[in-house]
Amino acid sequence: MTDRVLRSLLRPSEFVRVILEGRSVPRREEADSEAKEADATLDEKAVVDQGEYDVLLAVVGHLDKVTGESGSVFIYREEDPSSSGRRTLILQHIFPIHKDFSLGISQLDPQNDTADGDVPRSPTTTLPDPGFSMELSDGKSVPFTLVTYDKEHLSTALLACRNLREASLKHSSDTEFHPWLAPYALHPSSWLSVIPPRDLRYSTQPAHHRLSSGCAGLPGDEIADFMTLRDEWLYTKAQHTVQRDPARQGLRVRVGTFNVNGKMPSQDLSAWIGGLSGDEQVQDEWKHLIPPIKEISPLSLGESGKTIPETGPATAEPPIHGSADPDLFVLAFQELDLSTEALLYSTKTTRKDAWTTAVIAALGDKGELYEKLASKQLVGMFLIVLVRKELRSNFVGARTGAVGAGIMGIMGNKGAVALRLTYRPEPTPSTPIPIAATLTFVNAHLAAFDEMLERRNGDFRDISRRLEFGPCAEYMWDSPLDPDAPSEPPMLNIYSSDLLVWMVSLPTGKDMSQIDIVMTCNQGVPTLLKFDQLKSSMRNKKAFEGFKEHTISHLPTYRFQNGILTDKLGYDMKRKPAWTDRVLHMTSPFVPVHQLSYASHPEVSMSDHKPVSADFIVEIPVVDTMDLETVANELYKSIASIDPEELTDMPVLKLDETTVDFEKVSYDRPTSKNLVLRNTGKVPAAFRFFPREIEKPITPEWLQISPLAGFLLAGEDISITFTVHVTSKSAATLNLGTAKLSTLIILHTTLGQDLFISLGGQYESTCFGNSLSVLARLPGPIRELQGEDALLPQAQARNSSRELMKLIGWLMSNDVDAVDGLFVTPGDESLIAQIRECLDTNADFPATPEGQDVDTNLVRAMATALLMFLDSLPEPVIPSHLHAHCAGITSRDAAYEMLSVFPPVSVNVWISVTAFLHLLAYQAEQRASAAETKAGDSAEEDSEDVRTAVETDSTPSRAEQLASIFAPVLLRDDIEAAAPVSLVDKRRFLLYFMQG
Repeated sequence: MTDRVLRSLLRPSEFVRVILEGRSVPRREEADSEAKEADATLDEKAVVDQGEYDVLLAVVGHLDKVTGESGSVFIYREEDPSSSGRRTLILQHIFPIHKDFSLGISQLDPQNDTADGDVPRSPTTTLPDPGFSMELSDGKSVPFTLVTYDKEHLSTALLACRNLREASLKHSSDTEFHPWLAPYALHPSSWLSVIPPRDLRYSTQPAHHRLSSGCAGLPGDEIADFMTLRDEWLYTKAQHTVQRDPARQGLRVRVGTFNVNGKMPSQDLSAWIGGLSGDEQVQDEWKHLIPPIKEISPLSLGESGKTIPETGPATAEPPIHGSADPDLFVLAFQELDLSTEALLYSTKTTRKDAWTTAVIAALGDKGELYEKLASKQLVGMFLIVLVRKELRSNFVGARTGAVGAGIMGIMGNKGAVALRLTYRPEPTPSTPIPIAATLTFVNAHLAAFDEMLERRNGDFRDISRRLEFGPCAEYMWDSPLDPDAPSEPPMLNIYSSDLLVWMVSLPTGKDMSQIDIVMTCNQGVPTLLKFDQLKSSMRNKKAFEGFKEHTISHLPTYRFQNGILTDKLGYDMKRKPAWTDRVLHMTSPFVPVHQLSYASHPEVSMSDHKPVSADFIVEIPVVDTMDLETVANELYKSIASIDPEELTDMPVLKLDETTVDFEKVSYDRPTSKNLVLRNTGKVPAAFRFFPREIEKPITPEWLQISPLAGFLLAGEDISITFTVHVTSKSAATLNLGTAKLSTLIILHTTLGQDLFISLGGQYESTCFGNSLSVLARLPGPIRELQGEDALLPQAQARNSSRELMKLIGWLMSNDVDAVDGLFVTPGDESLIAQIRECLDTNADFPATPEGQDVDTNLVRAMATALLMFLDSLPEPVIPSHLHAHCAGITSRDAAYEMLSVFPPVSVNVWISVTAFLHLLAYQAEQRASAAETKAGDSAEEDSEDVRTAVETDSTPSRAEQLASIFAPVLLRDDIEAAAPVSLVDKRRFLLYFMQG
């Protein structure tokens, strides 16, 4: 136990040779001095006893690749464990072992049993006789004397000190303090190691989120903020210094998750194990079920009209081991065993052995290249790791953990199992002790059914708290989430890792019908994610906060059924399809991770779930431990002596400018400016940006600052970036204000003074991002509006938006439907910006080049501009509170009666847009009819084939295609609604106005 506690106080570059227990002995002059200062009536013996305390003598070694081995003796004071309930050690003295180091030993008089005949042995001591007195000196500091009865370790301590002194003499004859001792000497109680891993919940959180609440005039906890930013600076600076251009090893990791529904393996798993997706094989049938319309503005475009993937594939890969095959397979199974007895107690391995055999068999001839590294099972949850044999020696210290979260919150039918692997790169002459990377994998099975959302969120938090791997002193130096953690090595949690991957089985729908989920999947990832329960929990920080998930492009993985009550793709018609099987990950800055794929494998059909796979490349930096520690030592010496509570000089920061002029600021065009912040004082300085009021945003919606907090040594500087980006969220307010864009930002110097930065620009108002009621009251082009007071009175408002009518008018007067990809292929961004400028200034649209009937690029840009205009409205054309009524309409007449309920400005916009869509659908029908007539005039032998093709063609009509695009825009979803309105019903409502 003592060794583990002491080990937790040292860095990984140090090791303990021997520990010796004893008791301090005050020197005579020290005792006399204390007695003189004490009350004269106090007994001198009592005064002497005040200078005694239990100690631990530790001979500590350090290995450096240049200077070899060196050592030191650490003297720790041991606090009374009864006062705190745990063993606490405080570093009291450091004696470097060099040529002037000496260690004197003398045996105590057995009759007197004292050292120097003055200090009696502690009556509580239980160590065996005889006792010894030890005096340590390094030739500079005051010698230290202790009494020990630990004869067992005394000789070992003497031998260790002698060997370390001889080693020191071989490399150096000076008596300088060993550099590696600096952190202990400067601040022995708060050394922050820079050796990863740190807790991922901490390392992935921006520094400014860890600071105390504060605002102008109420700075919060200045001391704690200073220390937080100082420690973050030390950690990141050291990491960046040694990783500026490191060698890297790329590990290919393939993870998979499969809920087997209690089945034994009965199919070839090679498609799942080998990474071949079968989604393409069913796409044709999928298209017949719901037409695969590619969305534009509301579904597949962001604010600027660019496709926004949630987490895209890697653009570049680090050096990878020789083969393209995975280096590591991590496979998770759920519902391996559904029997009642398994919930209570089961030691049978039949099922996991069968699935292990099936996995290896799926590798085929390549199976001989891999071997099992580790596995863990808890009832139906099973997690197995296979590794390339050639890399087996690089993985050390595999650890496992499990926790139940099922019946009564403890049963193993639900819960999680985990594996923790440590990968150490091969040592080289330049990196003899490479830093290891830690990879953790969790297989979780959470509560089923949509209504159990809160239960699942609670289970996630419970599993995160309880799932541990056991005591591990190796990582004890850093416990940022709990600064008051006991000195005993804690149970290592799953977040103390460089990469954490969760493979989880859980339902993800949100009160959506079966056909709605099918349609949602078909219409693009952004629409799906609006109603995904897992994504909702992540956004609201109720579960999986800080995790990332690759873009979902595969079909729902649940629920499939063998039987007559299934749809065309095999989904159970009594249960709605869902993306229940997910892979999420969280990674530290130390180990970059690139996800290459995320797919399901429908060809594996033995279960009601489909297996899911994900491929990663994990970059392992090849960095030497000693190099990192050396850099950290130097950095630590530059800051550790600064006590923020006893600063004699105030931190002083200075900006090269205090005003920033962004000049012209346009809608959806990010503009950035930089300011240089310099530490002109004599001491290190920490800074952060403050809001004006407590718990208020630091910046307005249209402004971003990076970084929001930092730490600078004296003389250092940093570039701070200010970015203005006006989107539809902030445009509505700005469009009605004055043309001048301005704000005042407060930069706070921790323990110092505030700096004030004035930012401004000339904002160019736009018709995008305004409500229909505001647009109807514009007296002229919005660019000429002089504030909200200049709007027309409500009684004089137009019946529609002039800008919207101008867009629709152009589209209706041109032969736009002849352009392929209309409303599917995004238009050119520069052309869209030019069109928006014409709407804002009432200028003419760009002209079609002379000699062209149709300018394809211009048409696509106009179509995209229309969708983006409609999607930028703060309230959709049909207000959200009317969506349920519209979805319930079942006839064309009833649909037209709903117009009387719409707001007046919405009625005219709705009629104009649907009239335009009706025209496009009509034109498409005319072209199709003409093509059919032309086909009918062909040779008689071909006519029957043509007729058959037309009759069996299940391609959706143009009206249905357009409705799939515009319904989610005109009746935009309210993601906060308790029960989302059916997408299919919205589309049907729109079709009543487009057809007939």
